[in-house]
Amino acid sequence: MPSTRMLLLATASRLRSRIRSGLADATAQVVTEAELAAQHVQQEWQLFWQEVQLEAERLERPGEEASEPEPSPSTASRQAPAADQQQDSEGDSQPQPESATRKRASPAQVQESIDQLRAEVAGLNQRLEQNTL
Repeated sequence: MPSTRMLLLATASRLRSRIRSGLADATAQVVTEAELAAQHVQQEWQLFWQEVQLEAERLERPGEEASEPEPSPSTASRQAPAADQQQDSEGDSQPQPESATRKRASPAQVQESIDQLRAEVAGLNQRLEQNTL
């Protein structure tokens, strides 16, 4: 039977080996998840800037500056079921054309839009964190 000193040395050696192996595995996993998160953030950022450019072009067109902004592709897919339910409840009525003399949004409406955008960004951030864990 090995001596106590040899058992302690063997224990220390095995612990070092396992810790190194565990750290290497954990590091590789973190790097992989960080790369995926970076790609996701980059895709979302590019989508955001495409939406900004489209919105800027829409605002530059005369006569359309006060119209409602189009939903982004990421929010349109989430809003589609609600829109379908609303149309079903309204029956076969045709959508009414928007008035050409529509007024600009009030400061309260602008703040509400900002709050909705912040909530959407917070939701995206939560999804991103959940995907990286």
